[in-house]
Amino acid sequence: MLYDLKQIGAHYRKVIEAKTDEFYERFDPFILDKRPMVRELVRKTFERNFPDKVPVLLDVGCGTCFYFPLLAQHAERLMGVDVCIPMLDVAQELIAAKQLGNCTVRESSAMELPFEDQSIDVVHSWDFLHHVPDVNKAIAEVHRVLKPGGRYVAVEPNVLNPSIAWYHARRRAEWGLIKGKNQFFLPRALRRKFDVDIRYDNTIISFLNERTKGLWKAVDGFTSFWPTKYLRFRYMMDCVKRA
Repeated sequence: MLYDLKQIGAHYRKVIEAKTDEFYERFDPFILDKRPMVRELVRKTFERNFPDKVPVLLDVGCGTCFYFPLLAQHAERLMGVDVCIPMLDVAQELIAAKQLGNCTVRESSAMELPFEDQSIDVVHSWDFLHHVPDVNKAIAEVHRVLKPGGRYVAVEPNVLNPSIAWYHARRRAEWGLIKGKNQFFLPRALRRKFDVDIRYDNTIISFLNERTKGLWKAVDGFTSFWPTKYLRFRYMMDCVKRA
């Protein structure tokens, strides 16, 4: 488990510099070009989450920004922050290659966001909260920078899904999910400052390709009903800042 920002930065620096299998499955900046099925799932997710264009959208824990070519279509201005400089270097290359003129990234911890109070319309994060050393402090920062009535949309892995639980249990950097930073804790923490709506979803990035799409479709069909919907790969928390 990664306990502080220094450990988090060092781990992901290694992933980027060594180009490990994890890089190509989760952080490849051009993964959406290489995997059309993943691109379509992410596109539909953003369409559901952001039906109206957002004036100022902040992505915390943006990593390599592989989904920015799609997310940028839903924002007038899209900003990303992350603690890992090598990941941000990759993100800058992607932004330049895709000519994303409304996108910028910068180094920052989510526990100390470099933005003024009530200056952001929507905050978004993808597979991020279960990595944060101090979840309550990160939530307080998201709350601080959001405008009254602003939204925080957090996409997180579902610990109840057997494949998700197995994947995270085998990787020390992912133990935050197993040790409690999941849907049994995070919604409670968010509800202290937000009105929270939760839905479950089968959008995945890793290991979805032509060889595995049949298995994914079977899982998607099986989890289309109550109560099996709670076994989907991810859950999404749509949080509205109370006035």
